[in-house]
Amino acid sequence: MDERTRYASVTAGARVFALVMLALPVAVSGDLAPIFAVVILAAVWLVVVFLEGMSRFPVMPALVVEASIVTLLAAATLSVSAVLLPALAVPLFIAGLVRGARGLLEVLGAVVVVLIAAIAPNDSVTLDVALVSTIFTWLMVAVGTGAIGAVVHSLRGEHQTTARSYREARHLLTQLTDLSGELVDGLNPVSIAQNIIDLTREELPISGAVVYTGADYGVVPLLEGDVLVSDEALTSELVHEALDGQGPVVRDGDVAFPLIAEGRVVGVVAATLHPAFARSRNATLATLRDLIPRLASEAVQLDTALLFASIQADATAEERQRLARDLHDGVAQDLAAFGYLIDGIEDARSPQEQAEMVTELREELTRVVAELRRSIFGLRNEAMSAFSLGESVRAMAEHIESRAGIPVEVSLDESGSRLRADIEAELLRIVQEGMNNAVKHARASRIRVACSVHPPYARLRVIDNGRGLQAGRTDSHGLRIMRERARRIGAHLDLRSTDGRAGTELLVELNAGAKPAPLPSETAL
Repeated sequence: MDERTRYASVTAGARVFALVMLALPVAVSGDLAPIFAVVILAAVWLVVVFLEGMSRFPVMPALVVEASIVTLLAAATLSVSAVLLPALAVPLFIAGLVRGARGLLEVLGAVVVVLIAAIAPNDSVTLDVALVSTIFTWLMVAVGTGAIGAVVHSLRGEHQTTARSYREARHLLTQLTDLSGELVDGLNPVSIAQNIIDLTREELPISGAVVYTGADYGVVPLLEGDVLVSDEALTSELVHEALDGQGPVVRDGDVAFPLIAEGRVVGVVAATLHPAFARSRNATLATLRDLIPRLASEAVQLDTALLFASIQADATAEERQRLARDLHDGVAQDLAAFGYLIDGIEDARSPQEQAEMVTELREELTRVVAELRRSIFGLRNEAMSAFSLGESVRAMAEHIESRAGIPVEVSLDESGSRLRADIEAELLRIVQEGMNNAVKHARASRIRVACSVHPPYARLRVIDNGRGLQAGRTDSHGLRIMRERARRIGAHLDLRSTDGRAGTELLVELNAGAKPAPLPSETAL
């Protein structure tokens, strides 16, 4: 779709508005020349609107011709009236809207040239101060409207570029997802590397084969063979020599050759030749040189798989960091505490004291196992898109209740429609973190959850009767992560101690301006 077609309704509306604006003063004046000029102008614009739907007419020449005709009609009536001068704003506005600042300047130049050429030889037009002032005023008004059109063109162009980029990215990702299931070796770099090694073994009796690929911090082994290369320093030297020279390298019993895809080195295969292999160095180099183009298709496969793995790594980087923080804040510290308990058991002075500490150790171990199961359940539950947000919250609450032994009351108020899947996932994670905090940190004996979903509005509350808000720990990231999740979807998150009693209230609200009334689930709390 070109600019003319995209803005067809706007440009047609501008012409109609101009005709309506000109019709009244022309009719009041009663002069035949302006009336006749407006009729001709209406006919010209009617033809232009019709021709805009035909792509064979170039945009800029058509705009220049239209502007020239409008200028001629306005100049032809100057001896009688300047009532048609406002019509000059229409072609300049359309030029700015359709072609931006460049189109505005081109059409403005045509208007000025035609205006001078039409007025200069016309003896019936007296260029006094009043007429020159009127022409200049309406010409500046036309330039101003054209500048507005150019600004709109620029803003819309940026928006269209962004939207087009996202559409293209979505199309490519969809194609990649569909294609990955049809590939023989899939998009697993390790399996593709293993296939490359197997094909290499068909030509050369090698052992200890390793496929190296590039990384930000150097070359790294992607797949190692059954026998380690004897000299790692020598292997590193061979790999870098094969990378730099983009050709095979043979040194004593060790070989290395690059994997080249479309003129670019994707990786390097390094291996050791079998001791019983008797062939000259030149013959081995010739075999490796022949092998490089034969493995070109496998190199393309490996390059594609590595790119796909990089995309996956970027997409899951945040979640990996969150899991690392959770493990550090939870399991790692709990395991360290087990060490202290075991040390205490060894130093116990009496069998009774030792038995009590063993019981405490067992209880702590049971708690950690339950927490790990909650985390695993949360990860699995996030992918259960068949369930609505409320159903997922209820399932999570039942799981926490069964594992922690704490009653969790859930009240739901959901309409038939649903939020986007990514928004539901973020809200579910926030509620999950709130309930886990109530169990792990607040030491609550009762939790209540209210979930109201009326797209685009959603409101979730988690209230417990625990110890209330405690002083924040510098090594704990739970609240910051919840706020980041809320900010990512444009939701408001509030965490505070409940009024007048012990406990904590977590509130997350999405699109508060679209809140329906009343909310049945709110009355339950």
